[in-house]
Amino acid sequence: MIATETVKTVVVVLFGLCILWIIVIIVKNDMHTIVRALLVTAVLGLALFYLNQTKLEKLSFTAIKQDLFPLKARTFTFEKQEVYVDGRPITTFSFDEPGPRLALDMMNGGKHMVIKDIRSVNSVLEHLGLPPVTAGVAELASITGNGLDSDKYRWDAYEKGVLVIERGICRDMTAAQTFPCISRITITAR
Repeated sequence: MIATETVKTVVVVLFGLCILWIIVIIVKNDMHTIVRALLVTAVLGLALFYLNQTKLEKLSFTAIKQDLFPLKARTFTFEKQEVYVDGRPITTFSFDEPGPRLALDMMNGGKHMVIKDIRSVNSVLEHLGLPPVTAGVAELASITGNGLDSDKYRWDAYEKGVLVIERGICRDMTAAQTFPCISRITITAR
C-alpha cells in the first residue's frame, strides 16, 4: 500500500517531464517520436486525473481495481428468520435461486474451497444492512475435518457474532449459467 499523495507527486513530476519531452521533440522537429511522447503523456494525464478524483488514501492494485470496477449491485430475494436458541438470537437469511454469486478459489490439494476475494460477500452483507467482513476464510470442512461442514464458511470474529455462509449451486436460466452462490447466511449473537 502506497500513500495516494506520494503517487500523485511522482505522477506530476513524470507528467512535467513528458511535457518537456514533447517541447524538445517539437523544437528538434523529430516527428517520429511525437506519437510515443503524446501517448505516454496521455496515460500519465489520465493517471493524474484519477488520482485527483479518487477518495482512496492508500493505493494498491486491489484497491484501484475495486474503485474502478466495483461489483454490480444485483437484486435478489431472501427470507429473514429470527429465532432464539438458548437465549441467544440467531438470524438466518435464506436466498431464493439464483442467489448472490460467491467468488471462490481452490485450496492447495483441490479438495476444499476458500473465499479470498471478499467483495462478493461484502456486497451481499451491505445489501442486507450488515457490517462487512475483513478477511477471507477457508471452507469449514478443511478446518474441522468433518464432511458435514462442507460448503460452509465461518467467521468467528464477526462484529455481530458468529457468521456462517452456506454455499450452494445456482442456475440462472436467463443466461444459462451455473455458478456457486450464497444459499444461506446465519448470524449467531454472542
